[in-house]
Amino acid sequence: MRQRALGAATVSAIGCSVSLAISARRGHDAGTVERALLAALELGITLVDVAAEPDTEKLAGEVVRAQRLRDRAVVATRVPSLPAAREDLAARLPVKYVQERVEASLRASRLEVLPLVLVPLGAADRRARAWPELAGACARLVREGKVQQWAALVEDPHGFVVREPAPPPPPRETTTPSGLILSIAEVVAPAPTAADAAPRSAFAEEPWLVALHAPLSACERANEELLATSLPVLASAPLSAGALAGTVGPGVALRLTDERRALDDAHLARIAVAAARLAPLVRTEPPAATSCEAARAARERAVRTRDPEASTLAELALRRLLDRGALPLPRLHHRDHVIDAVAAALAPPLSAAAHADLDAVFDT
Repeated sequence: MRQRALGAATVSAIGCSVSLAISARRGHDAGTVERALLAALELGITLVDVAAEPDTEKLAGEVVRAQRLRDRAVVATRVPSLPAAREDLAARLPVKYVQERVEASLRASRLEVLPLVLVPLGAADRRARAWPELAGACARLVREGKVQQWAALVEDPHGFVVREPAPPPPPRETTTPSGLILSIAEVVAPAPTAADAAPRSAFAEEPWLVALHAPLSACERANEELLATSLPVLASAPLSAGALAGTVGPGVALRLTDERRALDDAHLARIAVAAARLAPLVRTEPPAATSCEAARAARERAVRTRDPEASTLAELALRRLLDRGALPLPRLHHRDHVIDAVAAALAPPLSAAAHADLDAVFDT
């Protein structure tokens, strides 16, 4: 299985995301989720993103301890923001509250130390008056052995990627035939601009932050710019709530408590059409590809031009993110989801032609 560096840790290149509350709304009980998480860890997945729910943190801690993986598995917990104005960092993340949340996660998970804690940050927060106090508290929790590493939970990507031109070359001295020393500017190329500069994270100067966590998929591409920085990007919702698994479309039966029931028919039809256009790229046709008339028409027009490189649509979507350098965190509800994740992590990179086919679907 592919591996990636995550600060001082090494983790599987693909992880999983667990929320007992979301799983329950979709009809999966805690026992089903526990068995799926056990299977994921047994098959080599070592990055587990858990929701800010005591029961979910407890489940993750119990499974990791049962598998004796406390030294290998990275359980990512989180400190959710308090209700406050976005620009008021002191009110959203007061130091006492951050400390209490870390202590609560330690008690719920019964882990000796939290391997990774996600804290919701915006690029402007580094300029806030409360920033030094927050950064100092996070560093202190590391020194106290309560947190190993921190990551930024990106709620708004604006400003996270910065480009600063390199400084102009210094003047150089030259000597004339008469021995007079002159200082002249060295003109080799046009002065560098921001467009020429290598992109970097707005938090590059904060070594206590080792990664960025943000929604990212072939459908939701607003955060793709984050991939240009040197910090690893933990891609949440990589299958867009099942849209890129090919299981969501018009007429699909969803539980009354499933949040995806809020999607209107037009949105579901667009999802189904995209699945139909992607169907030739996988060996197992996604159910959504034939879930409505528009999707069936798109499926008839789609032509298979080469042997498929992936078995399922979910595997294809996850491999695309892996090839882009992200660490996908697909939602884990039952064992079937583990198979797609592991298959993606074991597979070689997709061909340039497969990436071009995916771009053709999502750029139109």
